[in-house]
Amino acid sequence: MKVETIPLIELLKEEKGSILIASHESPDADTLGSALALYLFLKKKGKRVSVGCKDKVPHFLDFLPHVEEVIKLPTQEVYDLAIVVDSSGFHRIGAEVKAIKRARIDHHIGGEFYGEWDYIDYSEPATASIVYKLLKSWDKDCIDQEIAQCLYSGLATDTGFFRYSNTTAEVFEIAKELVQLGADPYKTYVMFSERESLNKMKLISKVLETLTCYEDGLVAGVIILDRFFRETGTEYSDSEGLVNYPKSIEGVEVAFALIEKPDEGVFKVSLRSKGKVDVAKIAERLGGGGHKYASGCKIKAQDYQSALEMVLSAIKEELYSTPGLERTAKV
Repeated sequence: MKVETIPLIELLKEEKGSILIASHESPDADTLGSALALYLFLKKKGKRVSVGCKDKVPHFLDFLPHVEEVIKLPTQEVYDLAIVVDSSGFHRIGAEVKAIKRARIDHHIGGEFYGEWDYIDYSEPATASIVYKLLKSWDKDCIDQEIAQCLYSGLATDTGFFRYSNTTAEVFEIAKELVQLGADPYKTYVMFSERESLNKMKLISKVLETLTCYEDGLVAGVIILDRFFRETGTEYSDSEGLVNYPKSIEGVEVAFALIEKPDEGVFKVSLRSKGKVDVAKIAERLGGGGHKYASGCKIKAQDYQSALEMVLSAIKEELYSTPGLERTAKV
């Protein structure tokens, strides 16, 4: 009987040199949880492996096991193998990575491809579920409580704690298996969602003052200026999830958060959909990408007004080419 093999597993089994597992910049639980899980698994297999990220670990992820071992990218080392997780390509790391061989583990549509070692499945709800299946295929007995916790965190957050449309029966089955392996659902939710700082609350207050509806309430968004972070003593990572406030408004089909990043000379755009509009297409128009219901991009603009006009123009173009919404287009 023919035994199916996974090229990436075979590559990792044979690799004798240095390995880097890299998350994307501005890390969320899926990229960092997946990276840490793979890192911890490979350490147990005796590999010379590091896990890295360009940005410091945000407060809401500091509970992940071994998070203190994440190194800051870039480094001067030339790795024998580098794997970027939960990302459309190495450009999303936001820092140079020197490597002889490259691979990608991801669930996003499109992006860069590096060869037969890539492990990409667009149908998966999270990169964490892909990594879990990868590790399970290799050696399920090596998945301990810490690895399970990292993977559960990625799966839970990328499905909105099992509320988003990507939540399926299989998602619950994977979650059950990870809990049986030691993941703690209650701790994950509390650590991720119920320990905001007072300064974060002040930031939210400022951001909500910018909340505006457009296109007869079909679109809503917030603007997060750099000075808001300085005035409230918060950091860029504190803007995570603020796009959900405009999304929560009844009647809104597309929500966005426009975030100023003067250190990079860009505005970051987070896009969310209630289901009818494919926001990945909006992001693609602006040079980004992602999923139908959650996407993003970075745009260059002189000021936030110019950036806002670009975002609204791209949203309107997709909004009114969406079946069921085209009849409401303005003349």
